Amino acid sequence: MFRILVPVDFSEGSTRASHYALQLAAGVPGAKLLLLHCFQDYLADAIPASSANLTPSEQLAERVLHRNETEALAQLEELYDELRHKARSMGSSLHIERSFTHGQPEEEIPDQAERFRPALVIMNTKGEWSIGRSVFGTVSTKVIEETRVPVLTVPNQSDGAIPGRILYATDFGKTDVADIDRIRQLFGHLKPMIYCVHISDDPEEDRGKLLELQQNLQHGAPENDIRYALLEGSDVAEALQDFARSENIDLLALTTQERGTFDSLFNPSLAKKMVLHAPMPVLVFQGKV
Repeated sequence: MFRILVPVDFSEGSTRASHYALQLAAGVPGAKLLLLHCFQDYLADAIPASSANLTPSEQLAERVLHRNETEALAQLEELYDELRHKARSMGSSLHIERSFTHGQPEEEIPDQAERFRPALVIMNTKGEWSIGRSVFGTVSTKVIEETRVPVLTVPNQSDGAIPGRILYATDFGKTDVADIDRIRQLFGHLKPMIYCVHISDDPEEDRGKLLELQQNLQHGAPENDIRYALLEGSDVAEALQDFARSENIDLLALTTQERGTFDSLFNPSLAKKMVLHAPMPVLVFQGKV
């Protein structure tokens, strides 16, 4: 069963990501979409576990906390109703659920992924870079590190186009064949064209590796949905972005080669270029441990 987990914080960006998820799942029979809101309010730290003998300031904090939680619940219900209405207007039988949890998003989202067992997690990312921040922001990065579920981040500047042209950036890792097969499974109902691209500093050697990958992908699967390109360049991010622009790519897909190495895989200068110059969703697979 095709399931998508969508963490939401009711920002404009996360609402856009939820609509992106809806469009992606709407055409899949039996698909499910789970909206997840992780409620956290730092006022809770100021309120004792027992409500007896609260000071006036603690009583005020408790009232504000209750109001904030009530508002968040109402916002989740409003988004849930909005998506159900849109699904019906599309003629889709998509089953939509919502879940309201208490806790830190970077902890709750992987836990919910274990319970819901989605094929995909779709999250909004700010698409900005600042010193000390992770490539897609603290929460998104931690979710990518802590779950084996593919994570698709939708930046604020995304136009919301459903993937018709997907760029898979290969470094000739062991999971390339499996990950391209997963792309076909996740987006096959959209019949996208997949571009398997490697940025090379040694074209002669890498040409043979790309041919080997092409041969491995030919076994048991039609090849009319995938094209291959070997590009030269010392700046990987710039070369990928140039290719994405020239081919009107809707989605960039890549794989981390080792659990917990997401931040080290992309050094800060590369991360900055990727995030600031790629106004498109990015799909991240976790490689083998």
